[in-house]
Amino acid sequence: MKQQRPRYFKEAIYRIFVVYALIPIAVIALITYGVVFAIWHHTIISQTKDKNTQMQEKLEWVVNDFMDKAVELAEDTSFYQKLKDTKYINNAYQELYDFTNSIEEEVDFYVLDKDFQMLAGSTREIPEFIPKDSQISWGITKRMGTYPKKVILECNKTYKDNLTRTKLLIGKAIEKDNIIKGYLIFILYGDEFVKTSGTSMTHIIVTDEHDNVFLSSSLGFTNSLDKIKDEFKTEKSYMTIEEDRYYKQTSSILQGELNIYTFTAIGKLYNVFIWAGSFFAVILVFLSIGMLMVAKKITKEKTKIIDKVVEAFQEVQRGNLDETLHIKSYDEFEIIGESYNLMLASIKELIAINEEKIRQTSIAEIKQLESQFNPHFIFNTLEHIRCMTKLDPEAVNKMIVSLSSILRYSINNTILDVTVAEDLEYTKSYLLIQKYRFHERFHYKVYMERGTEDCIIPKLILQPIIENAIKYGFGDKEKLTVRMKISFLADELVIVIYDDGVGMQSEVLQELQELLKKESNPSSHVGIYNVHRRIQLMYGKTYGIDIKSEVGQGTVVKIILPINKRRE
Repeated sequence: MKQQRPRYFKEAIYRIFVVYALIPIAVIALITYGVVFAIWHHTIISQTKDKNTQMQEKLEWVVNDFMDKAVELAEDTSFYQKLKDTKYINNAYQELYDFTNSIEEEVDFYVLDKDFQMLAGSTREIPEFIPKDSQISWGITKRMGTYPKKVILECNKTYKDNLTRTKLLIGKAIEKDNIIKGYLIFILYGDEFVKTSGTSMTHIIVTDEHDNVFLSSSLGFTNSLDKIKDEFKTEKSYMTIEEDRYYKQTSSILQGELNIYTFTAIGKLYNVFIWAGSFFAVILVFLSIGMLMVAKKITKEKTKIIDKVVEAFQEVQRGNLDETLHIKSYDEFEIIGESYNLMLASIKELIAINEEKIRQTSIAEIKQLESQFNPHFIFNTLEHIRCMTKLDPEAVNKMIVSLSSILRYSINNTILDVTVAEDLEYTKSYLLIQKYRFHERFHYKVYMERGTEDCIIPKLILQPIIENAIKYGFGDKEKLTVRMKISFLADELVIVIYDDGVGMQSEVLQELQELLKKESNPSSHVGIYNVHRRIQLMYGKTYGIDIKSEVGQGTVVKIILPINKRRE
């Protein structure tokens, strides 16, 4: 009988690596690569179509709604008469404001008489498309006069502060007995819809039938005339332009008056997949060679497993919880390694739970501090409106609209921080209320360095400081000026709010400065303390508020924040 050749552990390990490790790994890797590529490709197509459909449905709903409203108001002869009657003009304004505020995007409106003189408008600024001479008209005003029975759509743009805003004009002539009495125009802004469209990969462009752009989430698809580039209007779903590949989905609404283009850049991602596949193949080859070499030496390395276990426990003693054991010996040492890794995972999980509890506690305190602004601010503003009802009834509506805007902003608990531009926008609504209250006794100025408008700050940190400046700054003074400067200083964002009011006594200033050092607020200084506390909870002790004041010279409040942008 032939004697059977003994099987050595070394050879068994070698065979196990080849049969049960290398081959399955290679097969699974290739299948995984193919599946990931297919899923990615399907996701790109699905995402592009979904974005196009979402924008199509939203625009169709919004534009149709405004077109219907334009027809309704233009055919309602009593509405036009209300605008000319001081007794009912506020009702007409309220109807327009209620309707334009029904969507989350910014909307302006204008009502003109037959000579293009403004009867009503959401802003006092006369748009450039309204002709100065009643005998000369062009664009939408000419088309409304030519087709008084039709709702006119027109894409337009405006220039202000070196910025271009694209917009969609929706206009309708107001007739009575087939005679044009005036015109009604709604303005939708493209940049408002951009906020809710597109992603880092998907871009949306909406144009009219003449290729004029209403909204574009990327400047790369439009030319200098704010029209979509000709190369992007091809009927192909896949296209290569300027050495980059795109997938495109196109649709239209309102019988082709508005066209919606959705683009997803895929060229760079294709290259990434190619390079990743090549890199993966090279890694797989080297990994296979390395694993074969390891298989031959594995028996000699068995004794080193104990040393690895000892070294791992020594790392734990030093406080390093990331040094895990990677033992694939298929014996008791592997169980030890797995138990050790499980122990480390449990310890790290407990640490993470404790850190999360601390974080949740901080967030809860931030929310509680933020919520304290609302009752205090609402009470003061309502008191102002009550007084203004008798002093200036016409200003009350505008004050209420500003207050409504502020309230919607302040009670939104879904976000803790906003951009400087966003918070400043609602702060200006508050300043407008104060301007109506004090008239020429109160002035304010705002300077914002270029680039600071995109910085992230905690919401509602500007209004409480300004409120304190007004509340305590007037004193016995006839006039008060509040100035705000937002700028960069080294690697920090600095917001300085200073007034020329009566200032503070040194004892009061020292008391307030000591209060800002405490972690609880035993005093009645709610606003400024809450702003300081929220900043430190969110960004750390190196940031917060610094106050300086001198009797008769005014008060300076400096807010120091880190420089963060939305994409960061």
